[in-house]
Amino acid sequence: MNPEKDFAPLTPNIVRALNDKLYEKRKVAALEIEKLVREFVAQNNTVQIKHVIQTLSQEFALSQHPHSRKGGLIGLAACSIALGKDSGLYLKELIEPVLTCFNDADSRLRYYACEALYNIVKVARGAVLPHFNVLFDGLSKLAADPDPNVKSGSELLDRLLKVLTGAPASLLCRCSGTLTASSPSCCRRYRMNLTR
Repeated sequence: MNPEKDFAPLTPNIVRALNDKLYEKRKVAALEIEKLVREFVAQNNTVQIKHVIQTLSQEFALSQHPHSRKGGLIGLAACSIALGKDSGLYLKELIEPVLTCFNDADSRLRYYACEALYNIVKVARGAVLPHFNVLFDGLSKLAADPDPNVKSGSELLDRLLKVLTGAPASLLCRCSGTLTASSPSCCRRYRMNLTR
């Protein structure tokens, strides 16, 4: 990662901590990102929110460096938490880099990706239903993972998706207030596939 590159609005301290090999330092950076994004939400500054998400995706989660990828994942989850009900507006940008990390050779990174996606889905709730097919495909890959931690993480995510697909529509769609026509059948298909 180029240390002279400008990652604004992320501060140099956040960037340094996201790249750190220690989880605790990456966690501190995630808390700072959460605080930063909450400020942007309060200001209704969608440009800066998109810029933070794009930077975390492109420069961190999809980086060649494993610690950067781990930092990007925890940063994207922090963005989702800070966005709260508004996370549905940015789901594609939040989910895609996380799903890419499901294919990583490093089992710890796959676990962190699972953890990040769990946190994103937990916040977004029913807003994830339009992205259900890609979530299901990604989860299917992790279900057979040889690493027990990854498999355990995927099972937690699987249970959360089961809860969401079985929940009443009024609980699912907090972000946009609407339910797409394809969502109910998508939920039924998921429940049927998982009960076989």
